[in-house]
Amino acid sequence: MDLFWSGLYRMLVRFEVIRIQDNEFAIPIFAVGCAVIGVLAVLGDLALFVIRGESLLKLKHGPRNTLFFGLAWAGGALIFGYIGQAANVFQVSLLACVTVGTAWPVVFARVLEKAKKSEDEQQPSSEDKV
Repeated sequence: MDLFWSGLYRMLVRFEVIRIQDNEFAIPIFAVGCAVIGVLAVLGDLALFVIRGESLLKLKHGPRNTLFFGLAWAGGALIFGYIGQAANVFQVSLLACVTVGTAWPVVFARVLEKAKKSEDEQQPSSEDKV
């Protein structure tokens, strides 16, 4: 387990590329690194919301909402990063973690937006009830 923590530290803090040949935990290291970057993206959006009153990701921040989105986006980035690394799409590096961790929240927001629109379209309007 020491290889995991040292590998995560080396990737996130020292900006080293972790090679699968050198560290057997390279895939989980990458997945957790993506989750960390995803949480940082949500916290950055929260900071912008507090300072300017607007959300870059178009979120309605609040204690429950921000916690929910932070956990959901970290989980999504973790899963996306794990699958991408298992498929050998990404190199285990901070740049790839930043790419996955910041792109995933944007993609997730768009998916939620489309789901909400389709849900609104499926609900009968007052004109349909007459």
